[in-house]
Amino acid sequence: QAALLILGFPAMTGLKKVGISLLGLLRMLPQLSIVGAFSGSALVIKVAPLLGLAPKPLQQEVFAAYAKFIRLPLLHPIVSTFSLSAQNVMLALALTHLVAVALLLFPAGSQPAKVAGLWVMVAMAGAEYCTRAADVAPPMTPEEFKWQAQVLGTISHIFLFLCGAYCVARTSSLGLASAILGRKTKNTEGSPEKKGVTVSKDSKTTAKKAGQN
Repeated sequence: QAALLILGFPAMTGLKKVGISLLGLLRMLPQLSIVGAFSGSALVIKVAPLLGLAPKPLQQEVFAAYAKFIRLPLLHPIVSTFSLSAQNVMLALALTHLVAVALLLFPAGSQPAKVAGLWVMVAMAGAEYCTRAADVAPPMTPEEFKWQAQVLGTISHIFLFLCGAYCVARTSSLGLASAILGRKTKNTEGSPEKKGVTVSKDSKTTAKKAGQN
């Protein structure tokens, strides 16, 4: 039994570390979900068609969908006031999505997360309104699976809306920029050149003290 306990202790320690890592990932799930979804939406559904990099069927479906969106009662007054086309709206949404992603990834603190979270909530409410009011399914969806795709779209909109609300209420940005800069600073402080300078300064100080004595 003692041998089993000795052998089992490292395994328990390993499981504990895995559990702590998984808990950390779960705490970051709202931010990571938003980063993945909004990056994909901005680059694949908006930027790629605008630049002509998307397949023709996808490009045509996206342009047709946004042409319907800008004619909806809630959006048409705003769009007509600023004389925006469907492509203009797509570009504006792509840029705003990417700004929200950057706010969640790079700065540290709760304020960037709150701003990004608010935009996520607005964007998801708008996406649900547009897709339902215009009766549009996600691009490249076969007609026979349209309503199932719309249901899945609604579920994803609700999930991301809740992720945005969590960012507003309870969490902070991931702070990758400060983490990267912190590592660089530590590497610089621990470099051999720095250590050599420190050792030489210490030896000079010791020598001076010995001379004074």
